[in-house]
Amino acid sequence: MTQSPNTIFVREAGDDDAETLRTHRSESAKEATRYRGSPASPSVSTALTFVAGIGDTVFGSLSAGATSTSAWEITHVYVEPTAREIGIGDALMQRCLGHLRGMGVLWLGASALPGDRAMKNLFERHGLVAQTIIVGKSLSDPSTAADASQ
Repeated sequence: MTQSPNTIFVREAGDDDAETLRTHRSESAKEATRYRGSPASPSVSTALTFVAGIGDTVFGSLSAGATSTSAWEITHVYVEPTAREIGIGDALMQRCLGHLRGMGVLWLGASALPGDRAMKNLFERHGLVAQTIIVGKSLSDPSTAADASQ
């Protein structure tokens, strides 16, 4: 059976995807600067990375790693802006969840920066819900208490 040119594919990343993954991680870091806070950097081992796209073109990627024998953390999700809202992020999440369930993983965590509603919504659509809200303030920050609710 031939795959439709508009069908989303998801597969494990290979060596040929290295440049695309570097670009995705770089673009993701640039986008993160638009939001408050800083991305979580969990200590993980056994990284697993998937890529997704349409036809022969990769438009999105997701990486996860083990934080313990039964728990994993999503460390990276990125979908190129021109390919958002068509299901690539959802396809990556479904593949990751299915793969980890098949491995017997019992817990999957992830984090989204404050204000990154699209990432939060992606995680929530797949059953990941907020567990802890981490707050903090730089003591060298000159902002006032009046700015605190912004």
